Amino acid sequence: MAKRSHSKKTKKSLSNSWSKTVRHYFRTVFLSFFVGGLVFVWGKYFFIPATPCANSLSCESDLVEKIENGAVGVFQGNNVKVPEINLAFDITNPSVLGTNEPGGEKHIYVDLASQKLYAYQGDTKILETFISSGRWNRTPVGNFHVWTKLRSTRMSGGSGTDYYNLPNVPYVMYFYHDFGLHGAYWHNNFGHTMSHGCVNMRPIDAGAIFDWVDGPKNGEKGTIVSICNRFTEPNICEQNNPINS
Repeated sequence: MAKRSHSKKTKKSLSNSWSKTVRHYFRTVFLSFFVGGLVFVWGKYFFIPATPCANSLSCESDLVEKIENGAVGVFQGNNVKVPEINLAFDITNPSVLGTNEPGGEKHIYVDLASQKLYAYQGDTKILETFISSGRWNRTPVGNFHVWTKLRSTRMSGGSGTDYYNLPNVPYVMYFYHDFGLHGAYWHNNFGHTMSHGCVNMRPIDAGAIFDWVDGPKNGEKGTIVSICNRFTEPNICEQNNPINS
């Protein structure tokens, strides 16, 4: 009889233990789903993603026109000569791109594979030139519009040996946050990646494009800028995971 009693107690103990394990399992699963749900809701409605920046130090404060003649620039640990800007010279010697103005919509294509920029108006190619896109930060792939044009501004960012602070960046055409097309006087390595996300151009080419493109006006968006992983003339723009798809 004692053996039977012991057996019953053992079975009851095992049953209680199993029940506790099951309850603990379901409590754990429930809490996991509950906490996961809270995190999702909190992240969706309360967490604001950081604004992407090409120039980590100046993207929040310096998206305005600045002409700072006499300033000193810094790039990759070296001081660089900053060209002076004379607006009076711009007025008397404008850059002219496409003297026989063709019809059709203006469209800029940037080919990241070949490191080239193509400017089209309708079916007419206005300009083809080498550029330098992002090396230290990715140039965003997608279809954008020029949202502002600045004759000159300051761009800065990076840290340590990667620190740069460049006044009088010429012919800036922002198309996505502070990612833009602009002239670059601090290097001459066009055709190779050299930027922190922007599209660098020779100043002479940037000036011609600057005078040609349209910014937003009278409720209409500015000139289209398509950043392509690969571009095939006249209008095939291959884009892998464009940010505005």
